[in-house]
Amino acid sequence: MSNVAPQKNQLKTLQIVRALASTSVVYFHIGSVPCFGGIGYLPCFGGFGVDIFFVLSGFVMAMIIATGQSASRFAISRVSRIVPLYWVLTTFVLILAAFKPELLNSTTANLLNYLRSILFVPYFKENGTLMPMLFVGWSLNYEMVFYVCVALSLIISPKRPIFVTAGLLLATYISFGYFAHSLVLNRFFGNELMYEFILGMLAFEVYNKGYFANVTTGVALAAGVVGYLVMAVADSNAFHINRLLSYGVPSFIVISSAVRLENAINSAPHVVVNLFIGAGDASYATYLSHPYVTEAVRKILVLKLHLFDINSPLGVAITVSITLMTGALIYRLIDKPLSQRCKALLEKLFALLRNRLAPFRYRTAEILTQ
Repeated sequence: MSNVAPQKNQLKTLQIVRALASTSVVYFHIGSVPCFGGIGYLPCFGGFGVDIFFVLSGFVMAMIIATGQSASRFAISRVSRIVPLYWVLTTFVLILAAFKPELLNSTTANLLNYLRSILFVPYFKENGTLMPMLFVGWSLNYEMVFYVCVALSLIISPKRPIFVTAGLLLATYISFGYFAHSLVLNRFFGNELMYEFILGMLAFEVYNKGYFANVTTGVALAAGVVGYLVMAVADSNAFHINRLLSYGVPSFIVISSAVRLENAINSAPHVVVNLFIGAGDASYATYLSHPYVTEAVRKILVLKLHLFDINSPLGVAITVSITLMTGALIYRLIDKPLSQRCKALLEKLFALLRNRLAPFRYRTAEILTQ
């Protein structure tokens, strides 16, 4: 049995999972919980939202390339989706570092580091961490490696791109992670997170071939909830066998369970579903902006105006809500328009390039056929 691969926006459950992942990361980074020395008594978990994003990314990219998309169209869609907002916010951090350095912890107005950041080149920051200027952008460096592997696979083997992508990821992990004579490359590429993209592609294959089609709605829902709770318990208790097993495999279960619930979602209240889908649509903007939004809430609403206690459950709920709403505004007003304009521009540039190279391609073909 095989499902026809749907378009990304046809799987509402994927957007709901995005909303869950972004909310988890926001909660983790608020700092009210004991994750970063906060004095709150709420449990510390949520960092695994990044792992959910990675497995989800593997699923979505496999779903996209299953439609037969070309390498150039894939590259245009990925660059236009990721780059514009990331460049805007990274530039904002550079300006802050130059004129208001006291607002940042260790980031300095270093132009070389700025260029490395916007070009997705990993490097060690001033504090020794392997992060770009916009620190949450570390995950985008991995995403870009994955996208490059997918694009290459579409060129090398258009008929079996998923298997070739997995092979390229494994080769990259082994060669750069263990044999490159560079601490940056070893540390960056030798991360088990690379395997989570493969888990995501595997989750798509399981979905597309209908292996879980006979699983009941109740079992799928229970499996998804258990998968999330396993990650939450492991995170809050710092109980890690390794990241792949602690978070990667449970993320696979969460996503596989979620897509099995697609039909059940249609019978849920539309207002609730649309609320989660909206949060999922804005999840990228929320993810990139949330550290600065939560810090602004802390310094203005909490420390200056004393409106609420950010260490309380209510304070955390208010902060998460403000952060999600701000992410939604950034998505509507900045992220989405910029992405659309970037995509249109890149499509025009690629079309112009194809036209310019057309005579050369024809001449080369004639020579080869002589």
